[in-house]
Amino acid sequence: MSLSSNDNDSRELAKFGYKQDLKRSMKKFSSFAVSFSLISILTGIFANFHFGFSEVGSFIPFSWTIVFVGQFIVALIMAELSVNFPISGYGYQWTYRLVGPKLGFTTGWLLLLQFLTGFPGICKALSILLSDLIFQNFNLNISSLLISVVVIWVVTFIHLKGINLVSKINNFGVITEIIGVFILIIFLGYFLFKKSDLDILNNLNNLNLSDFTLKSFALSILLGAWCLTGFEAAADMSEETKNPKFTVPKSIKYSLVSSGILGLIIILLSTIFLSTNNYQKINNNYLTDMLQFEFGAPIYLTTLFFIIIAIFACAVACMATASRLIFSMSRDSILPKSKWLSFVDKNKSPSNSLIFIGVISTLFIIIFEKIELITSVSAISGYIGYCGIIYSSFFLTGNNFINKIPKVLKTIGLVWCVLVVLCLLLPGQAVDGFNFEYIHAISLFVFLIIGFFVYLSKFK
Repeated sequence: MSLSSNDNDSRELAKFGYKQDLKRSMKKFSSFAVSFSLISILTGIFANFHFGFSEVGSFIPFSWTIVFVGQFIVALIMAELSVNFPISGYGYQWTYRLVGPKLGFTTGWLLLLQFLTGFPGICKALSILLSDLIFQNFNLNISSLLISVVVIWVVTFIHLKGINLVSKINNFGVITEIIGVFILIIFLGYFLFKKSDLDILNNLNNLNLSDFTLKSFALSILLGAWCLTGFEAAADMSEETKNPKFTVPKSIKYSLVSSGILGLIIILLSTIFLSTNNYQKINNNYLTDMLQFEFGAPIYLTTLFFIIIAIFACAVACMATASRLIFSMSRDSILPKSKWLSFVDKNKSPSNSLIFIGVISTLFIIIFEKIELITSVSAISGYIGYCGIIYSSFFLTGNNFINKIPKVLKTIGLVWCVLVVLCLLLPGQAVDGFNFEYIHAISLFVFLIIGFFVYLSKFK
């Protein structure tokens, strides 16, 4: 039965002009897991909650909810496209086939920037956390740069062993993260209601509007905008997923819905806790400080364990998505060294694309002491890429396409993504060592210039 199913999937792929080069072995949970781990609410909330809470305080659950609704519309559009075009390379393939090669390349390049700049940032975040833990517990000072490089190549070698190992590790990471999320929710609920002097309703009814401005609200939605993204990863793995026309759309929607709801519960409980007058010990990061000073070291270290697993799984998923996008664009010969990049090894993995990502990520880590110069590009380029995808979905016309989304919903989705891009381009905290606050926009401009020259070299 499995063989027959794979044959049907291969015949479906052949309709788009491609043969089955990658190994089609991913089942339903593995497809869901790659999207869920790339969203990684534990990673995103712990890294960015402080930023959002600093801007609008107790209103942050409302900001998260607004982002969740906007992203769910985007997810519906992505699910629609994944049914009609179950091909690796997702956004590049969709825009190329619906609009043309120019928009296809532009969207593909933007999405590629999202993952190529995001992956080293994820590895660096994990290395900083591991370096601090090793120093605190064993008094050993190990360079975070060294740990970053080790993490990059561990993830690379896992991928070189094939999709089966990648799926197993990612599945384990997602199961562990889900367990960690529920444990954190239980701890938050227990300590919250344990406080006899905590008047929850009073705290919620006395929200302070004095510091609430349009700019602060725009900045506050970035918590959700940074976190609730990556659900499209399942679509990029379509050629390695069994029955992708059925499995992938569900993975896209379910990963976002589960992440959005669980993230909202964590944020809501944390906001209520932090909004009380009983909590005074805030130093660096609201959530980590709360865990350390209120919940105690054992709970803090337990939570960190789950966060470490979640970040590692996120790195594995990010490389999977980036490598399949490079593979898809290269087999259409629109990237430099396309023949080399599109090579598939004996494990049916795009090995050269994986090695390229490992090398370029290592160079980013070594060359740029402030990795924010690179990672600041990730979210902006991703959402501009979303705009290209949603725009192309308007061209999904005719009776041959299925699961059609109303155009009014697509219009709302496009307006939403443009709004997020504008919020991301707002001047924020300057990177240490620089006297200007537009480093994210400048970095994006540099990468777009590089993309322009790549385009000229391939589309004369």
